[in-house]
Amino acid sequence: MFVTAASVAYGNNIVTDAMKSQQSPITSVNALIDNLPGVSIQEGDTYGFDDWSTTISVRGFQNSLSEQQIGTTVDGIPNGNSNYGGGAKANRYIDTANIETVSVSQGTADIASRSLEALGGTIDYVTSDPSAESRVRAQAVVGEFDAQRYYLRYDTGSFAGDTRAWFSISRQEASDWVNGAAENERDHIAGKVVSNIGLATVTGYLSYDDTHEDNYQRLFSPEEFAANPNSDGLSKVWTGVPYVDQVFREGWSTLRENLLGYVKADFEFNEGLNLQASLYYHDNEVFWADFPRRYYFQRLWDVGLVVHSYFLS
Repeated sequence: MFVTAASVAYGNNIVTDAMKSQQSPITSVNALIDNLPGVSIQEGDTYGFDDWSTTISVRGFQNSLSEQQIGTTVDGIPNGNSNYGGGAKANRYIDTANIETVSVSQGTADIASRSLEALGGTIDYVTSDPSAESRVRAQAVVGEFDAQRYYLRYDTGSFAGDTRAWFSISRQEASDWVNGAAENERDHIAGKVVSNIGLATVTGYLSYDDTHEDNYQRLFSPEEFAANPNSDGLSKVWTGVPYVDQVFREGWSTLRENLLGYVKADFEFNEGLNLQASLYYHDNEVFWADFPRRYYFQRLWDVGLVVHSYFLS
C-alpha cells in the first residue's frame, strides 16, 4: 500500500460526523467548526441568523464586521468576500443539512487557495455529494424564541449512466432572545449534480438564499454588559421620537439575496497528473439600515474561471 501526502507547516482540521451530530440542524454551518482547535465562533444567537454580530476567529485572525482576514471557499470555489456590506459568509450559500465536512487550514493559506481573503488561513465548506440510491429526507425542528425550521431533500440516485443529483429546500425563522422583536426569516434552495464522463468528473452546484435578518447590537465593553447583561441595547418599542427610535430593532434589518453557482470538471489523465477547471458565478444583493430612515442598497457580482493542475508523485 502506498500513501501519498503533502507536507504542510500549519494545522489542518476537519469536521467529523461526530462533531456534526453535536449541533442542532437549526444552527448555522459556521457553528460546526467551533470545536476545532484554535477556532472560535461568536454569533448573536444560537441560530446564527445575524451576520452583523458574527465573528469567526482562527488563531487570532478574524472575519468580522470590520475585518476579513480568513479565506472561505465552498467546495473549493471562491464566494466573493465575507464583508457584511459587500459580501456574505458561507452560511448564506449552504444549508447545514447539506454539509459533508468543513476543512480549516490554519496559518497563511497555501498557494492553491482560491479565496479573496487568505491572510489567516482558509475555511473550505464541502457540500455532500448526491447519494447513489434514490431517497427523500425531511426535517422539522422547533426551538426557543419562536424558532422553527423545515427541510426537504430529494436524491435522485444514479441515472443516465453514472449521474446523480440532489435538490433541497428549507425555511427557517426565529425571533431574538432579548425582547422578542426580531422577525428573522430564511428561505434556501439548492441543488447539486455529479456525473462521470470518460476521464472527467463533472460537478455542478447552485444555491439561492433569501434572508431577512434583524440585527443584534454589539456590546463594546465589560461595563456595558455588567450594566444590563440581558440587553443588547436595542428596543422593541417604536415611540415616534427619532433619537429614541434609532435603537428600534426592526429598524436594524438587513434583506439579503445570495446566488452562488459553479461547474467544475476534474480530469485524471493518469496516476500522476490531474487537471481541474472551474467556472463560477456569484450574485449578492443587500438592503440594510443602520437606524430608521437611513437605508442602503448594494449589489455585487463576480464571475470567474479557475484552472488548476497538480502532480502526484
